[in-house]
Amino acid sequence: MEQPKLSVILLSGELEKLQAGCLISSVASMSGMEVNVFVTMEALRSFRKEVIEAKDFKAGLIGQEMLNKQVDLFYKLLENGKEMGNLKVFGCAMAIDLMGWKKEDFIDIFDDIIGVTAFLGKAAGSQVIVM
Repeated sequence: MEQPKLSVILLSGELEKLQAGCLISSVASMSGMEVNVFVTMEALRSFRKEVIEAKDFKAGLIGQEMLNKQVDLFYKLLENGKEMGNLKVFGCAMAIDLMGWKKEDFIDIFDDIIGVTAFLGKAAGSQVIVM
């Protein structure tokens, strides 16, 4: 029997959406699913080293409470999913190029920087969630 697959596209920079998408990804991975996460558009900014160090996230009421209570944030959830399951994280080449960013600007979470076509190949046959 083929392993169930989940593909999650993170495009929002809102902390709550990042947290929800990464929690779903991590739990799915730890539950035996193959998970591919594509980080694009505004979500990419939140994976930059300087943004994480400054905790400069777009956060609503619940996001602020997560920061106040110092819960494990989205990137930690992805790290856990990678360690304990089959989870891969990809940065969007087009958005990174557009902004003039480099892979070194980001925390060490991306398995690769790829385009949409490559991600669609990885997502083939999977359930897709967009956050």
